[in-house]
Amino acid sequence: MKFGELKRALIGEWRGTKQLYLEPPPAPAISSPSKMSVKPIAGGSFLQFDYDWTYEGAEQAGLLLFGYDDENAASAAWVDSFHMSSKIMSCAGRAADRSAELSGSYAAPPGPDWGWRITIRSVSPNEFMIVMHNISPEAQEDLAVQIDYTRSA
Repeated sequence: MKFGELKRALIGEWRGTKQLYLEPPPAPAISSPSKMSVKPIAGGSFLQFDYDWTYEGAEQAGLLLFGYDDENAASAAWVDSFHMSSKIMSCAGRAADRSAELSGSYAAPPGPDWGWRITIRSVSPNEFMIVMHNISPEAQEDLAVQIDYTRSA
């Protein structure tokens, strides 16, 4: 599957379960239902991922604006009411046959910035997943989020 085909396959409405890891596994995850809408924007040049979930009864929402070029260099802007608060994370990475991997960073004062990696992976024509890793300044990667989606429309 070429990435253009994956992009077309992601467009639609999705439902899934978000697993939030406040501590690295094997610590238990906090589960929440999630809805995702993926639509093309700017003449189909970009995909907009809009999603929601809950944490301790409070509604949370996020948006990922995603694009890539002919060389499969990917870029994104990510916001999330829980993870990013009022900041926008710029991400860059690569798109491959069935996935895209994007990396960004965020400030963690008074210490150095931390890294964040977002992976979008097609599992089947009616399933995809988003996995996010938190990366310490010492390059320790820990699973932070996994959302498994199934097409709903």
